[in-house]
Amino acid sequence: MKVPIPRRGPGGLTRPGLSNQGLSRRGLLRAGLTASAAGSVAALGGCAATVGPVGERPLVPPKAPDENITLTYWTWWPALQAVADIWNAEHPDIQVRAVTIPGGLDGGYAKMFNSLVAGNQPDLAQVEYFQIPSFLLENGLEDLSRYGALDHIERFDEWQWLQASYIDGHYGIPVDSGPLMYFYRADKYEEWGIDGAPATWDEYAEAARRAAAAEDGAAIESFPVGDADWLAGMCMQAGAQWFSTEGGEWTVNFVDDASARVARFWEELVNEDVLDLTHPVWSTGWFQGLQQGTIGTWTVGSWGDAIIKGNDPDNPGRWEVSGMPQWEGEPRREGTWGGSASVVLSGARHPHEAVRFANWLSTDQRAVDAMITECGIGWAASEEVNENAVRNEGPDPFFSDQNYTDIVAEATEHIPTEWVWGPTLSATKNHIGDAFRSAVADGTSFVDALAQAQENTVRDIRAKGLSVRSES
Repeated sequence: MKVPIPRRGPGGLTRPGLSNQGLSRRGLLRAGLTASAAGSVAALGGCAATVGPVGERPLVPPKAPDENITLTYWTWWPALQAVADIWNAEHPDIQVRAVTIPGGLDGGYAKMFNSLVAGNQPDLAQVEYFQIPSFLLENGLEDLSRYGALDHIERFDEWQWLQASYIDGHYGIPVDSGPLMYFYRADKYEEWGIDGAPATWDEYAEAARRAAAAEDGAAIESFPVGDADWLAGMCMQAGAQWFSTEGGEWTVNFVDDASARVARFWEELVNEDVLDLTHPVWSTGWFQGLQQGTIGTWTVGSWGDAIIKGNDPDNPGRWEVSGMPQWEGEPRREGTWGGSASVVLSGARHPHEAVRFANWLSTDQRAVDAMITECGIGWAASEEVNENAVRNEGPDPFFSDQNYTDIVAEATEHIPTEWVWGPTLSATKNHIGDAFRSAVADGTSFVDALAQAQENTVRDIRAKGLSVRSES
């Protein structure tokens, strides 16, 4: 469900984790004010060195009323053209051409950065939330608040909107996300003597031990060794905050109490040999394990529903869905895994029209339903369209007649809004993956693996010429 966007005084809303001595982001923009370039640089700790130049660029005017244009949208969803064609049928003067490119870290982002250098950038591009600060470092995105994006703010879930907001600008129109969900084989849980989805992580640990003891070769879940996206979602859910800025300086803290708690928890279960380490997530053996019930759970973004259905379509009623187990003594929190926004790359020729299309893509019911059916998107960025979406058609026979979209909607109410992505996330994810693979192979500390990834990340940020420090 949608979290109401709070208003905190005349300055508006200030995002926790990004400080600029009281400067807000959306409040300033709504009031038509602009922070100084120097103030923006300080607030984003160097990453906002791009924000100043963006604000200084001449505004690109809208197209002439009698002018016909074509917008190009780079995406890794091959079927997005089918969605764009709905728009095209109603906007003969603003046509959209979707161009399929590799996934972001599989070459798509490199292609985008190269296009900025060559000057042949598209009008729009699909960018994951974690990658937005990296584009800001390269002065690579237009501030969409200058082109009408804030006119549509109330239609979006706050936590998704904030994923693309930095200090005094907004750099993407949210498309989808992946609130973490707990998908499990209810039939196998009953067979193993586990009473439904665990409410707490302590109960999860006990269930993992029970599953391993009940059936030779069975495991409650496959441990996703080295998957930084999964780990970030787990730490987010525990209350961690890996990155923050204040006074012009980045702070990196991968070993705060919440992250250390997560690391020690999973290290203990790995050491007890009650998780599957033989069949990596996404491997053929892993898919077979889900089908056969030797792997009983997948904690994953809500987009995992389509993958589970596609992997075992002929056996409805075996799977159920729940919110994530919680940490005892802590308020309910949920995490996310994945999510993307429509961005306008710097120098694009038609930013006004690009924002119009991006807003339509994320909030028009027909567009969202088409993205669900044609592209398999995750949780949409608007409460309204999620409530009326094609996937929300009542009890789902595959998931034991649960209306599981209600479960996702409830979870979104508890996703932290203060989470901030760092400016070198692609490298950070590699550092985390390398450190955890080594820790599992060598039997060393997971907390130490986080500390090593933190040290390497601080080095990366400093190499970009930014001020940075380790919190611990």
